[in-house]
Order: sequence, then C-alpha cells, then structure tokens
Amino acid sequence: MKKVFFPLLLLVLGCSQASFTQTQESPVKLGLKAAPNIGWMAPETKHYDYDGITGGATIGLVTDFYFAKNYAFSTGFNFAFLNGRITYGDSLLLDTATVYGQLNRKYKFVYLDIPYMIKLQTNTFGRFSFFGQIGFSTGFRISAKARDEYDLGAGVLPDKENSDVTSNTTLIRQAVIFGAGLEYHLDINTRIFFGVNYSNSLNNILTGYNSASDLNEKSQLNFVELNIGVLF
Repeated sequence: MKKVFFPLLLLVLGCSQASFTQTQESPVKLGLKAAPNIGWMAPETKHYDYDGITGGATIGLVTDFYFAKNYAFSTGFNFAFLNGRITYGDSLLLDTATVYGQLNRKYKFVYLDIPYMIKLQTNTFGRFSFFGQIGFSTGFRISAKARDEYDLGAGVLPDKENSDVTSNTTLIRQAVIFGAGLEYHLDINTRIFFGVNYSNSLNNILTGYNSASDLNEKSQLNFVELNIGVLF
C-alpha cells in the first residue's frame, strides 16, 4: 500500500505545483507599442517664435517590472520620430546678394529614447484596469534634418531639400513624462493597452548660432503621444 500511496502523493503535489505556477501572473511584462504623436518647439531665443504643431510617430519595446501587485518600474526603448516648427529672422545668400527675411523651419528628429518611469495600476474591473505613470526619459539623437522656407516679403522662397542640421543640435534630449491609460486583460498574461503620454523637454536641444541676429539658438521640443500596444 505504501508503495502505491507515496508515488501518488508525489504526483498530486507535482500537479498542484504545476497548476499553481501556470496560474501565477509573471512579474515581468514585455510588449510592443506604436504611438502617433504631435510635437512642437518651445523656443527660448529672442524673436524666435513657435510655429504650430506637427505629426510624428513612436515605435518600440515596453518592459514592466512589477515589484508589488499594482506597482511597476516601466522602461524599454523607443524609436521616436519627432517634428517641430519655429520661425525667426535670418539672412540668405541669393545669387550674389545677401537678403534678409523670415525663416520658417521644420525640424525632423529621430531619437533612440529610453524611458524610466514608475507605473501605478488599479485592480481589475472585469477585464479592465487603469494606470498612471510618471518619470523621465533620455533620448539619444540619431538624426536631425530641417526643411526651410524663406519669406522675403515679396513672396516665399521654398527650400524642398531636407538639410542635415545634426551639428546644430544636442546629442541628448532629457524629458519628464506624465502618462495615463487602461489595459484590457485578454488572459492572465496577455494585455492590450491604450494610453496618453506627455513628454516635456528639460534641456535645450539647439546649439546653432544666428549670424543675422547675433544670437545663440535655444529651444525645447515637447510632444504628446497616443500609445497602443500589447503586453505578454
């Protein structure tokens, strides 16, 4: 009887442990996200003006490390395509003469962005849970281009080329992030999430010099993004 009982007991305990393990939610969540965004420049140089918002996009990997039931450290990496516009007075060499006018410039940036945030999440309501997150991000500039239009008073002179302005921008963009959203729980480990993040630049991203006005260029780059993704 003992020869039968002990193997059966071990089998039951093993199956119970396996069942328990399978129903436990993983403390680490990996996922992918895509996020359309709108960005804008916030110039700090005298006579440099904001010139509207412009669209971009972000794609990347999301990683949530849960250190308690409803609290996680959220990080990952993103490829952020961020754009912004400014307008200011500048000079232009036209044929053999130097002319002065208003320059309307659209910046096109690509960053490798690494966020590091604290995520606070509610208990589930049916299949839904809600979250808020706050933290910082560090973006490493991959490329920076600009498209210019000169308003010379008598008309607009477009420059359709995307000129490389990498040397007139900073390598790093530091920002503070505020976000909120919801998750839809498909099963114990898989979730679809939707959210909104606001990223506010903490440092100047321009390093150029305007010889026409004898001013150093300074501006921040901010954006809002709509996050859509899945966590496993």
